[in-house]
Amino acid sequence: MTRKIKPVSRIIKINTEIDRIKRAPIPRGDRGLDLDENWIPRVDVYEKPREIIVEVEIPGVGEGDITITVQSSRWKSGDEKRAHPSDKIRYLRLEREFGSFRRLVGLPATVLPERAKAFLGNGVLTVRLLKFLPEERVEAAVTSRKEEE
Repeated sequence: MTRKIKPVSRIIKINTEIDRIKRAPIPRGDRGLDLDENWIPRVDVYEKPREIIVEVEIPGVGEGDITITVQSSRWKSGDEKRAHPSDKIRYLRLEREFGSFRRLVGLPATVLPERAKAFLGNGVLTVRLLKFLPEERVEAAVTSRKEEE
């Protein structure tokens, strides 16, 4: 029995992957992705009236292995997932990712970096960033100069 190769389905798969890469956020900052960075953690960013919340999936990474940098309009996390697979074991399937990581995310609003709070639980890093809200406007009463005298 011969197997027919369907080049159209392969082209569709390649196009789908190219579209996914195009839609992926491009890191902005002083440098792009380094070749030694092995994986990019998944990130969710959502907004509440007074804060922006960033959630990052980093299973297997301990609290001491995370570096977080917050600036007024962006957030960056990175370090290394240290538990490397063993060379003594013959893996039949190895899908977990190990090694260094870094993720840079632009924020939709200006935040107060000094008020950032981070929590790690169940492999998810949650960073709560308080939004910068300008002071409320104070209306001044307008009087004529004749009334002042």
